[in-house]
Amino acid sequence: MRGGRGGSLSGKRVLITGASGGLGRTVVAFLRGRGARVVGLDLRGGEDIVRADVTDRKEVEGAVEEAVGRLGGLDVLINNAGIGRAQDAGDFPGREARRTLEVNLFGAWNVTAAALPRLLETGGHVVNVASGLALASVPFAAPYAASKRALAAYSDALRLEYAGSITVSTVYPMYMKTPIHEVVESQNASLEGLVREEPVERGARAVIVACEGRRRDVYTGGRASLELAAARHLPWLVDSYVSRRVAGLASRRDLPTFVRRIAGRRLPPGKLSPLHAFRGK
Repeated sequence: MRGGRGGSLSGKRVLITGASGGLGRTVVAFLRGRGARVVGLDLRGGEDIVRADVTDRKEVEGAVEEAVGRLGGLDVLINNAGIGRAQDAGDFPGREARRTLEVNLFGAWNVTAAALPRLLETGGHVVNVASGLALASVPFAAPYAASKRALAAYSDALRLEYAGSITVSTVYPMYMKTPIHEVVESQNASLEGLVREEPVERGARAVIVACEGRRRDVYTGGRASLELAAARHLPWLVDSYVSRRVAGLASRRDLPTFVRRIAGRRLPPGKLSPLHAFRGK
C-alpha cells in the first residue's frame, strides 16, 4: 500500500477505534471478511480489542503500541470512536459538550499521533469517520456537528502535511440508529423523524471503500453525496429545508420535545422559553 495506492485488504493490518460500537462491529466484520487482520481500541476491552480511553494520551500510546505489536505492523488506522450529546447552541458549553469534542476530535488526533510512526513505515492510510452533520447540522446537535466538522478539517491538515508519505480519507455517514444515539434520545433530542435513516451496513461499506480506494472523501451512496453536496455548496437551501421539517413536525406528540421547543421560539412573549425548558428548570 506504499505510495498511496489502494487495493485489496487481504493481509492488511488494521487498527480501528470504537470497535465495540454499532458501526465499529460491522466494519470489523467486513474487514475480516476481506481478509484483513484487525485489532480494535475501545473503552470496553475484549478479544482482539485493547482497552483505551482515546482522550488519555498515555493510555493511547500504550494501547496503540500493544495493538501494533499484535498485528506486527500497521497499514490502516480507522478513527471511528465517537459520542453524541445534545445541547442548546445558545447555552454555555457544558461538561458533556466538551467531552464530545475531546472524544470525537482530540481522541482521533491522539490515536493518529501515536500510530503515525508506524504508518509512515508502511506508507499507510488514515480513515477518519466524520458525519453528514459535519456539513448539514440539525437543532441541538452543536457539540457533535462541531466535533465532526473539526475532524474533517483535521483530515485535510493531516493530508496536506504528510502528502506523499501517508494518505487520508474522510467518511461522511448519514444518520444510523446505533447506540451512539441512546444518550441523545434520553435527552429528548432524537433525530428520528427529522432526518433520513440509513442502515449501519451502508456506513460500514463506505468505510471499506475508503480503506480500499484511499479516496479523499467518501459518502454512503449517490443520494447522500447529492445531499451533502447541497449542504456544502447551497447551505441556505439545506437550512431552509431543516427549518421546514422542524416546523412541520412540531405538532406531532410522538416526536422529541426539542422539535416543539424550536418551533416555540416563534411563540409570543411570555411563553416558556425553549432554553428554559431544555435546561429542565
